[in-house]
Amino acid sequence: MAIGTTVIIIIIILGFRFFKIPVERLLIFVYVLQNLVKMFQSVNFSATQINYFQGSLNSIKELLRVEDKPYLQNGNVLFPGLKHSIRFVSVNFSYNSGSCILSNINLTINQGKMTALVGTSGAGKSTLASLIPRFYDPLEGQILVDDVDLRKFEITSLRRKIAIVSQDTFIFNTSVRNNIAYGLENVEESTIYRAAQQSNALEFILDLPESFDTQLGDRGVKLSGGQRQRVAIARALLRDPEILILDEATSALDSVSERLIQESLEKLSVNRTVIAIAHRLSTIIRADKVIVLEKGCIIEQGSYQELLEQKGKLWQYHQVQFNGSAIPNSDL
Repeated sequence: MAIGTTVIIIIIILGFRFFKIPVERLLIFVYVLQNLVKMFQSVNFSATQINYFQGSLNSIKELLRVEDKPYLQNGNVLFPGLKHSIRFVSVNFSYNSGSCILSNINLTINQGKMTALVGTSGAGKSTLASLIPRFYDPLEGQILVDDVDLRKFEITSLRRKIAIVSQDTFIFNTSVRNNIAYGLENVEESTIYRAAQQSNALEFILDLPESFDTQLGDRGVKLSGGQRQRVAIARALLRDPEILILDEATSALDSVSERLIQESLEKLSVNRTVIAIAHRLSTIIRADKVIVLEKGCIIEQGSYQELLEQKGKLWQYHQVQFNGSAIPNSDL
């Protein structure tokens, strides 16, 4: 800036003293020159900013590409609710062109019953459950809801009837009230209170500094693992879902928290279609049907007692958890 100012002063002096240019012309020249300089400075600054953000722009461009992402085509039929059953008919699925995650799945999940999915890590339990709310679509085969292809239903209306309680519960950095009522509008205070009571969360919520108005911090840092799970169960109760997916909801908890959460889940499961991904077999002993998966295939299905009598894979898992026997190469 000092150099530029010096150049302008020299131009004025030279123009006035040696070239006898009128002062008004010199002032016009200087005014135009200054505006040109500002314009070029702005252009230069913009170019610098573009280079600075080039990495971010490339990331956004990659995110917006459509040819490398699986987009779900929305259906046009409003989901009326589950009346009879969900049927998997010869379903195959993989996340990419690599190995098949689910292979030739044939399965019936009856309305109002509890179906448990059991298997080692990576057997495809969570993947199978995630096909029901259409987080993904099968590559081959069909999923039929009351004999209607799942892909024909409008996705939002389908997911309004489904609630998921997972092992890793996401708690937002807002109040307990807002976390329980997340995704719903105009929820009455009494309804939130009742959901907290039914999920065995009311006692610890009332002990918080500001009760239902307590801010829970990022990812619920102010709560224990069991308390976060009970908030998630209250959230699911408030939605009053027809289909409930429990994805290892009681794993990695102490015995006291597990008992409280199991009581809450039993209340939540009444008169609902439940798909339970089981880590602890004690949570699914009363299941109406148990599906045992291995390497993406169904190897056993039936009631818990029936599979124990067959002395197959479920019997082996049962021996490990209840009798302390060892099974080679088991990750259950």
